[in-house]
Amino acid sequence: MNKLTIYFLLISHSIFSQTITLERDSILIGEQVKLKIISPTNKTDIWPNAQEIQTKDIEIIRESNIDTTNNTIYQEFIITVWDSGSYYIPSIKFSANNITPKILLNVYNINIPKNAELKDIKSPIQVPIGWSDICPYIIIIIIICLIIFLLRKYFFRKNKKVTEILPKEKIPEDIQALNELQKLESSAILQAGKIKEYHTRISEILRKYLELRFKFIALELTTYEIIQKLETEIDKENIKNIKTVLERSDLAKFAKGKPSESENNESMSLSRNIIISTKNNTNNE
Repeated sequence: MNKLTIYFLLISHSIFSQTITLERDSILIGEQVKLKIISPTNKTDIWPNAQEIQTKDIEIIRESNIDTTNNTIYQEFIITVWDSGSYYIPSIKFSANNITPKILLNVYNINIPKNAELKDIKSPIQVPIGWSDICPYIIIIIIICLIIFLLRKYFFRKNKKVTEILPKEKIPEDIQALNELQKLESSAILQAGKIKEYHTRISEILRKYLELRFKFIALELTTYEIIQKLETEIDKENIKNIKTVLERSDLAKFAKGKPSESENNESMSLSRNIIISTKNNTNNE
């Protein structure tokens, strides 16, 4: 198998653009390969998620965020297969007339020579201790000594007056999120035609709420990763509503889609319902 990285470009049903690339068409079992999907923004009505690419044989190791450049929208996936054979990556649909063909990936066994000699594991190599090994420990000791000195000087002096600082009252995450949604709804952002900013702000408010409520970094995850995190935390109806709001925001932001007025209102209403039905009731007692 050639070790040079060769991109095989497959032409989709749309004649205007190449819409899928595979780093190479053959790998060894467990070896990782990059898959990239590309589509012109003006030819993209929907954007696929990882579940449309992953099959029972093809596993997605990692996926990038959706991004745009030069009037195209793209996303990269790192995939692998754990058994030898030939596997088809499913067709990707961006619109009714923009569908990629299936793409073939061949997976081969690792060749082990017959009668290969079994060798012992090499013992660790003893490396002499140098200044670079000692230096970090010396720095740590100096820092600890400095901290002890400062504590003795400023915090443990006799007759030192201690001022009690009352903790600020914590506002529950659901109240914060609902207040932010109310401010957004009362603003003139939609009247100004800033639909992209409107859906981006709704996505940020909902992601921040989910991050605080369920203790994971929702602001840094993709829509698919957020849904995976929440599948065991909340009911299917809320999962469906979260997916609707976040995917609509993704399309408005990355694919330059323009949701209708009813979809604008629906995203606001669904976000409120999600927050109210999933809030932590112990914070409101």
